[in-house]
Amino acid sequence: MKNLARYTALGLAIAVILGAASCGRRSDSGDKIEFETKQEVVLQYDRLWDEDDVLDEIIQEYQDEHPNVSIIVRKVNLKPEETIYDYQKDLIKQIADGAGPDMFMIHSDWLPYHKNQIAPMPSALMEPDQYAQNFPQVAVEDFIDSNKIYAIPYYVDNLMLFYNTRIFDDLRIRKPPRTWQEVVDLIPKLTKYGPNDTIIQSALPLGVADGIPRFAEILATLIMQYGGEMTTADHAKATFDLPAPDSNPPYFSGKEALSFYTSFANPSSSTYTYTDAKNRDGSRQFPIDIQAFMDEKAAMFIGYSYHVEDIKKFAPGLRFETAPLPQLRLENPTVIANYWGETVSKNSKYPNEAWDFINFVAQRRNIDKYTRAAKHVPALKEKRESYVSRQYYGPIAQQIDYSRSWYRQNTPEIEAIFERMVDSVLHYDVDPSTAINTAVRDINNLI
Repeated sequence: MKNLARYTALGLAIAVILGAASCGRRSDSGDKIEFETKQEVVLQYDRLWDEDDVLDEIIQEYQDEHPNVSIIVRKVNLKPEETIYDYQKDLIKQIADGAGPDMFMIHSDWLPYHKNQIAPMPSALMEPDQYAQNFPQVAVEDFIDSNKIYAIPYYVDNLMLFYNTRIFDDLRIRKPPRTWQEVVDLIPKLTKYGPNDTIIQSALPLGVADGIPRFAEILATLIMQYGGEMTTADHAKATFDLPAPDSNPPYFSGKEALSFYTSFANPSSSTYTYTDAKNRDGSRQFPIDIQAFMDEKAAMFIGYSYHVEDIKKFAPGLRFETAPLPQLRLENPTVIANYWGETVSKNSKYPNEAWDFINFVAQRRNIDKYTRAAKHVPALKEKRESYVSRQYYGPIAQQIDYSRSWYRQNTPEIEAIFERMVDSVLHYDVDPSTAINTAVRDINNLI
């Protein structure tokens, strides 16, 4: 996953004082949750990424129902050199010390780190079966444990394909590729070479670790598409070195996926279309994936929904569209999900009030206000359909039902192992089977 942090979060904490007392509220199921007190309640809510005002309208509506509650939204500022793992470490330490916010965000694969620091959602607000009716299966798997709800997602994101419509139109390519075979077929048309066979336009930047910030997630998606499982069901061991379940003769999904992925950067391969080569001064011969796409040096690029606004901001004249991530087999699609859940600290003096607010935001009458402001696709099932045909964001909604998470304990270390795995095949001629076996061994030793 490299670094989920994108840009320095700017802004100061905003405090919105909410008014009108209430001893409780009813959830959609009709159950009533009792509040801890009728006295003044102050809840601190730490959030990443979103602009400071995305929850303002919803908070104002909550104010009409609960005059004794004050919610302080604190925008977490990451320094340029910091990542979300710095945020996570600081959060874990704060809660362990008995401090920290009442409400905070956890990434979709962080529950094992934070489970003992979270006050689960009261069942009076929502039972797990209702959660499963309201939210996608990937959220059920990520945020429910031992029949307890530990987080609610406001949105879901997943990998999708960005493509340059000018380049496609010039070459009379009428539609984006739906399968990896269609990607392979387009490579000769979309790749351009300069002197000494240097690449001056890539069809799709892939095949390396250095230069593809999301390389590990793309590679994990390929392994799953090839039929492999990243871990055991209990996430205790990495298993992507094993044959695909029920394959006869044995089919080693990890090996095949790694071979295919690295072929995009292998000069001797027919799918060669990208390079991580350096000049003598250490500079890159070819830009990283999103920069190449914004510079029109790449016809396609794999990214997430937040890249839409990045491209609009830094390449305002670029003509582009998005499409679902290419699949190995259309009848069995798989894509990696990447999203956050909202949760409540065990240290909160008012966990019922905190969960009530999170649930309030996630309800159908409010979530559209958040997703429109934050430019996300809602996780709530009944709101998703209206996003299926939306420009840029439609593919996210189309893919949610088959989105999967990749559980990674010690995520930065596992990403480093994946980087060594790719580099060993690409730059040191290590056999893909050996590279896969070594990576699985190193991950299991780490776990």
